[in-house]
Parts: sequence; C-alpha cells; structure tokens
Amino acid sequence: MFAQRLRELRKNKNITQIEFARQFNIATGTIGMWETGKRQPDYDTLLSIAKYFDVSVDYLLGKEDSQTLDEQLEGVEFALFGEIHDLTEEEKRDILSYVQFKKSQRGE
Repeated sequence: MFAQRLRELRKNKNITQIEFARQFNIATGTIGMWETGKRQPDYDTLLSIAKYFDVSVDYLLGKEDSQTLDEQLEGVEFALFGEIHDLTEEEKRDILSYVQFKKSQRGE
C-alpha cells in the first residue's frame, strides 16, 4: 500500500521522482524501489515523507483512508467542541498521535 500511496501523492503534487529524491537527498533509484514495493523507507524517512505531503504515517501505510489530518480529527474536533480550529498543525498531529497511542494500548 505504501508504494501506491507514495506514487499517487507524488504525482498529485506534480513532482518527478528526481525532484522528490533531491528533496530528501535520496538516490532516484531508491524512490523507484519504494514505488514498486521492492524497498521501504526507514522510520524517520517515513515520518518526513508524511510531513512533506501533510498526511499521517497511517495513511501512507494504508491503515487510514482519510488523507488529511482534519479528516482524521473530525471525532476529536467534536469532542473538543470546535476548539481544534485554533490549534496549529503540529498540535493537531500531537492529538492524533495521542489518540492512536491510546487505541494501540487497547490492542486495536
């Protein structure tokens, strides 16, 4: 799923593999390997890619279908009675990470 999502995100942003590789200081062949599913990025690179495209790691890995943080935070937004609109993107990511952490403790 990562290979497909990465390719789609890159193409939607009209970025070539060469441009993307330069952005992350990675060999172009590595991007090709990722997009064909022959290799996977390390954890830190995966986080950087998610941040670059403004999506969650779960979206990149196919565990979430919603692409944007706002879509993923709709339930939290309801719980916070609209207060989330005043939060920064980083604060939204922190909330999402915490929710995912709490869910993982339940074994989901």
